[in-house]
Amino acid sequence: MEDDEEVSSTAFSQVIRAPHKASDAAVVFKMATTFRTVSFCVLFCINLFWLLFTVALALGGLDPINDDHIGEVGLFVPDDPYQQRANAYEVAKDEADMALTVAKCAREDAADPITLIVMKGRFERDSRGNALTKSGLETLRAREQRILSENGWKDRCAAVYLETYPTCEVDYGTQYPTGYGNATFAAASEDGCQLPFSPVWFFEKYADPNFEDIPGTIERIQTNEVDWLAFVDMMHKDFTASNLRSKIMVSQIYAGTPRHPVEDYVGGHMLERIQAGFSITYYNNKDEEREREHLNHWIEKKLGKWLDNRFTDTPIRTLYSYADYDPIDDSVTTGSVEKKSNARFGMPDAVTEDLALLVVSLVFVILYMWLYTGSLFITACGIFQILMSFFGANLLYRYCWPHKDGLGYNFFTLFCALALFIIMGIGADDIFVYWDTWQGSSTHAYKTVAHRMSHVFSHAAVAMAVTSSTTVLAFVSNLSSPFIGIRTFGVFSALLVIVNYCAVVTFFPVAVLVYEKKFKDRRYWWDPCWQCVKSRVKRLRCCLRTNKMSEDDLEDFQSGQVVADPVPPVPAASRGASTETTGTKATLPENTDYEDPLPIWFRETYAPFIFRRSRLIIGSLVAFWAVFLAFACFLTVRPFEVYELLPSTENFHQYTFVTEKWRSKSSAALYVHVLYGLEHRTPVNLHGVKTQNFVEGESGTPNWDTSFDMDTIAAQLQLYNVAEEFENNPRKGLKINKEYGINTQLAGSSTGSLEDTPDGGASSSLQTAYGIQSFAHALAQWENVSELVDATKGMYQKRDAVESSCTPCFPTFNLDPIPSTLGPGFTDADGDVIDDLVQNGTSNLIDDCRCFGYFPIPTTVCVHETRASTTETILKCQSGDENVAGQIGEYLGAGSTSVDESWWTDFIFALTDSDGNYDRMALYDIQVQTTLSSYETDFKLGLRMSKKWDDWMDDQNRDDTKPLKVMAYVENSEGFIITSLLAPSGVTNMILSLFLAWLVLVFSTGNIITSSLATITIGMICTIVLGFIHIVGWGLGPLESILIVIVVGFSVDYTVHLADSFMNSRSMTRKAKLRDALVHTGSSVLSGAISTLGASIPMFGAKIIFFQKFGAFVFMTIGLSLLYSLGFFCALLFHIGPLGKSGALSNYYGGCVESMHKHMIELEQEQAVIDSEKHLMDTIHEEEDSKNVAIRHASDDDPDTGGTFKV
Repeated sequence: MEDDEEVSSTAFSQVIRAPHKASDAAVVFKMATTFRTVSFCVLFCINLFWLLFTVALALGGLDPINDDHIGEVGLFVPDDPYQQRANAYEVAKDEADMALTVAKCAREDAADPITLIVMKGRFERDSRGNALTKSGLETLRAREQRILSENGWKDRCAAVYLETYPTCEVDYGTQYPTGYGNATFAAASEDGCQLPFSPVWFFEKYADPNFEDIPGTIERIQTNEVDWLAFVDMMHKDFTASNLRSKIMVSQIYAGTPRHPVEDYVGGHMLERIQAGFSITYYNNKDEEREREHLNHWIEKKLGKWLDNRFTDTPIRTLYSYADYDPIDDSVTTGSVEKKSNARFGMPDAVTEDLALLVVSLVFVILYMWLYTGSLFITACGIFQILMSFFGANLLYRYCWPHKDGLGYNFFTLFCALALFIIMGIGADDIFVYWDTWQGSSTHAYKTVAHRMSHVFSHAAVAMAVTSSTTVLAFVSNLSSPFIGIRTFGVFSALLVIVNYCAVVTFFPVAVLVYEKKFKDRRYWWDPCWQCVKSRVKRLRCCLRTNKMSEDDLEDFQSGQVVADPVPPVPAASRGASTETTGTKATLPENTDYEDPLPIWFRETYAPFIFRRSRLIIGSLVAFWAVFLAFACFLTVRPFEVYELLPSTENFHQYTFVTEKWRSKSSAALYVHVLYGLEHRTPVNLHGVKTQNFVEGESGTPNWDTSFDMDTIAAQLQLYNVAEEFENNPRKGLKINKEYGINTQLAGSSTGSLEDTPDGGASSSLQTAYGIQSFAHALAQWENVSELVDATKGMYQKRDAVESSCTPCFPTFNLDPIPSTLGPGFTDADGDVIDDLVQNGTSNLIDDCRCFGYFPIPTTVCVHETRASTTETILKCQSGDENVAGQIGEYLGAGSTSVDESWWTDFIFALTDSDGNYDRMALYDIQVQTTLSSYETDFKLGLRMSKKWDDWMDDQNRDDTKPLKVMAYVENSEGFIITSLLAPSGVTNMILSLFLAWLVLVFSTGNIITSSLATITIGMICTIVLGFIHIVGWGLGPLESILIVIVVGFSVDYTVHLADSFMNSRSMTRKAKLRDALVHTGSSVLSGAISTLGASIPMFGAKIIFFQKFGAFVFMTIGLSLLYSLGFFCALLFHIGPLGKSGALSNYYGGCVESMHKHMIELEQEQAVIDSEKHLMDTIHEEEDSKNVAIRHASDDDPDTGGTFKV
């Protein structure tokens, strides 16, 4: 007979699932059915306890849900050497920052700029349009003035001072000559604020304030190398001297720190000490962070709406950013090339709005569950159970999960929050499985409700246990990840599934019992509306239902290939009414009014379709998989693009894209910091820092290299020569940008001081540190104001022609040993660099002198000819590190405005003692500009360069002639290594999850064939997902690598349900077993898929692209799982599904077990013989003892013997 002619009743489809034949129900089921309300209340309170205990802990201040990391993903590896160098660099700068110990005027340092980018035309990701026009410059000036004129800005702007602390004389718009006719320009506004650093500023500086001669002005700007470099960085990357078109122009309007004068931070004795010149930290990072928060709040309040409106202006729109402006969060972008600070204003809006979509998903699940079950009570209990599982899992996660740092994770990330979405799908699926099993059991007659509950529980709990265990292991496999964010996500999700499973097999069954007794037959005010909806379902049921058994079914039933239920179904009228019916002989069901149309559809429509089209289904789905497999083979790791976190219509997207893609590399270059003063092997001490509490750039304390000493001649020359090597003979692969040379900011200065540059250092606080920043070169240029007089005697004298703030203490002096007798690099006859260079004064000591006049700075200075000086000088007779430290202090304080100090305190650091005196120079930084951008997304290129720097560092440290040990830190090298680890980590976790799922299936089904077929199906789903990632152009980036860890967890359930049902069917043919599986499980699979698919749809409307991808991943994974489980897997089972003992696990260990069993029987038989013989001997002994006792008693009673027994 053709399969498409088969029809039968749904009631018969339920008959093939025979109830458990236990003689009696377990006590727990009897108690649950006897005390339904009490059991429900107890289990309800147990579930509610999770929430109440969480609230109690929160009220007690114990922070059960730590939201400090809610906006993070946790992609960092504290043990990675690159990450440790990054942290060492940051914490060392904070601990030894000379800038923090120098008294400053209010708002003296420029910081936290508001950045404006005017753009001509629409955002089209190309360079069409030209903003460098008169109208464009006028627009930029107008928008700058709008910010400068805002009430409150003058109290926050970076101030310009003619004299710094303690005088603090403000520059109120002093006019300086431009050098072009009588034109002048101002470095500050009339309020003393630093003017915006922008193309407008350069046009005013070069005597074209009205933008009348743009080409001529640009030609004049080119005459100053530093100004030209800065001007080019404000334009599009294609802008050159020959191409004066630029789609964008950049302006930066700086705020100032510290915001208040010194006396507002300290008072009393400490203020007196600071005013006396002691170096005391009075303004720290916390103060700076607090003031930045106030600044951001002011910007949001005063300028936020205006900036948003300017962003939408055409034809010249304005993109904007400011300190801490980040609509996402820094940790979400971890692994990217840009380091961002925590978002405090933009991030909550974006993330909170998108997380609110979870509420929409929850509402959909509620409505669908209500429609599916037809009971608001059941729906409420199911949702309550799911939500309480979240709190229960969180408490176990927070306080109980063991890891290397102790118990419990205090690291609740964005992924942990998204796990609520995951458990909605899994929890709803479990509820549908139990509900369908309970509803299906209504066609059977049971001795008691307890027997019915026992039967349902034995089927549903086992099925859910299998799927839950595979899902748990899929999530637990993430423990192999090197990233704490992924590990904790796996742990939290696994705990969610476990707690939800415990609830669904304890609380939900009792809730169903209460529903059957108290709510099933009640009528509510919404029933008319609900009946309208259900009438649609009834129409479908009428179309699908039939009361006839097909000829194939009848033949299978009569031949014994289909096993009937030992008890007959209960008529619809009596269903749920009687709880004490008695089982009778099996009969065929007739005219059974089963209300669920889905099992009918699976039996009468879908199963025959699978039987007829199985080969076509297998072939088409394999071909479909092969296509995506081909694309998956070309899947490559794709670097993370920060701007892709938000849609292209957002300011964040456009601003970040323009900054990363359109601006020149030098505007945001990637730098390498060649550091001296830290332990190069272990630069940071992370002792006591737990992984979950690790913060990039903040955790740990620096491990100082106590042997670091700048005072020796060898050390000073090493620092000087390293910079020379980078400029003149750099090693291949270091990618050093040689275009700018050493200390480009000092161009035009003959003394090494910024105050001697053409603009007197007026723009030094706004200039970029181009090229190689070498403090030793600047100090050498400042010190070298002497000339050789007599080479044979080592005599030097001051050069009168050189004007410098460096006034040598000795007009003439001798050096010992004589430099002319030394080899290159001050080496002696043995080729070793000398340690000491003694300067002997041969002239009177000069009052108010500031330097030795020679570099390298002598280790020992002895003054033989002195006269009484009217002022104290730094030189009398000195030796040791006081020389270098003193000279550095004199150089940095040489300028009246301390411009040199403001610049170089970013590259040289010192530690102070308890009295506020500099103890020693602690850290020296040679900053090297590379040819890469800080937005470099090619992590392979970045890693290759980082490895080359590692090789250079190792070679330097192996050279015994160099006294100083060096550590090279490549900016964002930790980001490169994170990106390189993400993809392998994600794929490895996926493969491990598949293997663990296979093990669970083998154990649960006891059949290797079924388990392998199910695992192959799941693997094909994962492969298609990877191929999809490549097709849509996402690539395997950090976000995708994180998302693929959930693919296996989502894709196992439906296939496992069907596999379990197939193996549990007692039918004799593949066809019948597959039909049983579809009827028994198909509706649960389909309903679970619909609920999860519907719940994922709202995520498509998320603002953050990551959430959109998350929704797409869930939708695609669930859709593929539904297609391949109900299609490919079912077709495979129809053809090669195991029958009898085929593929049974017992086939592989059965012989061994049988042999062991036989041996045990033999041992038992031998023991039985021994026991029998022993028992026989014991019986004989007992009989003999009885006879002897009887004879003795008889002799005692005989008078003839006199009570004496004789033999």
